[in-house]
Amino acid sequence: MQIIIDLDGTICSEERTFSRSLAKPKDHAVESVNALYDAGNIIIIYSARTWVEYEMTVDWLKRNGIKYHQLFMGKPVGDVWIDDRALQFRDNWSEILNILSKKKK
Repeated sequence: MQIIIDLDGTICSEERTFSRSLAKPKDHAVESVNALYDAGNIIIIYSARTWVEYEMTVDWLKRNGIKYHQLFMGKPVGDVWIDDRALQFRDNWSEILNILSKKKK
């Protein structure tokens, strides 16, 4: 299964542009993302961060031990996302892992 996961606000805390390297991993995020990766899923991380922040973001992911296959930058910023495949994140990594475990590959 290919799983696309937002970075800021889902994997790590939301920080202002020039403080993003100081972001903290959200509770259970590192373990959850890595468990999905280790289970054989393709992990794609995306962010509204600009490409100028790419190397800093790769460094942050590496320092925090987050496993992934691809990183996409430049997600459009909006107030609401309408997506027929989305799982809403509300600091609920255990619930998300449970839902994903029931999906067919």
